[in-house]
Amino acid sequence: MTTDTIVVGAHARTAGVVLSTAARIAARLSARLVVVWVDDSRVPADPVDGSGRGATAPLDPDEYDAVDTSAVETAAARLRTEVQITVDVRVLAGDPAEALARVAADTHAVMIVVGSSNGPAAGLKAALHGSTASFLMHHQLVPVLVVPVSEARP
Repeated sequence: MTTDTIVVGAHARTAGVVLSTAARIAARLSARLVVVWVDDSRVPADPVDGSGRGATAPLDPDEYDAVDTSAVETAAARLRTEVQITVDVRVLAGDPAEALARVAADTHAVMIVVGSSNGPAAGLKAALHGSTASFLMHHQLVPVLVVPVSEARP
């Protein structure tokens, strides 16, 4: 029996509400949830690979900090227990929209869930680079659920 997969983008500002929404949908569909956390301050060290899974390098050459994935791993463990679904975590580097699209294709996802914040920084980023949600909505063949996340919402 094949289990459907839902891919969800985790981001520090939107992770709580977006992950819980995706987990509820996955539970209702008896689907596997693949949580994708993308560090956009780093890039793949091997540009030919492009998967974002291997060695990474910081965009800022003065930054040498290791990537802290404890928050996303803790959230995934909580979902496994509370919602009782299969949850996999992928930590990648590079552009979040491209990484989510790649994971969705690799896992044959039936849906992608992302958050869309409306804070002041979100508008500027979207104006300069386009939003992750907008990119996915225009470039995917599977449904993309955009969960609105306001500054007042947890």
